[in-house]
Amino acid sequence: MSLWTWLFPRLPAVYSSPLSREQAVQALRATTARGNITATGTIAGSVDADRVLLYHRRAMRNSFKPHFRGRFVASTQGCELRGVFAPPLLVIVFLSFWIGFCLLGTVVSVLQLGQQSSLQMATAIPGLVMAGFGVGLVRLGQHLSAEDPAILSRVIRQALQSPSA
Repeated sequence: MSLWTWLFPRLPAVYSSPLSREQAVQALRATTARGNITATGTIAGSVDADRVLLYHRRAMRNSFKPHFRGRFVASTQGCELRGVFAPPLLVIVFLSFWIGFCLLGTVVSVLQLGQQSSLQMATAIPGLVMAGFGVGLVRLGQHLSAEDPAILSRVIRQALQSPSA
C-alpha cells in the first residue's frame, strides 16, 4: 500500500437494485436529508441520476470523513449505483499542499545550512512536526468516521430494494 492510498483511502462500491433508474433515484432521494442543517445521524447530500454525493451527518463536524460519490447505471436486472467512498477532494488538495510545503520547507532550510550539521537537525524539526500533525489530523478524522461507509451502505441498500422504500 502506498503512502497516498494509506492517507487517502478509496473504497469502491456497487449497489444493485431491482428498481428502474428513475425509481432508484427517487427512492434514494427520499431517504436523503437535504438542507436540514440541524439534522444529525442522517444521510445528507444530493441525488441525481448522473451524480450522487452522500455523507453521514453527525453532531460533530469532521471534514475528513468519507463521502460516497457515484452514479446510477442501467442494468438488465434494474440498475446499479456505482461509486467510491473517499475523502472530499478539497481535503485531499489542501492536505497535499500542507504536507508538501512542510516537507519542502524542511529540505530547503536544511540545504541552506550547508556543512553546519549541528543545526541541520534543529531546522528540520518544525517542518517535520507540522507534516506529522497534518498526517495525524487526517488519521484521527478517519478513525472518528470509520463506521460511516457501513452506515451509508446500509441506508443505500435499504432505499434501493423495493418501490415501497
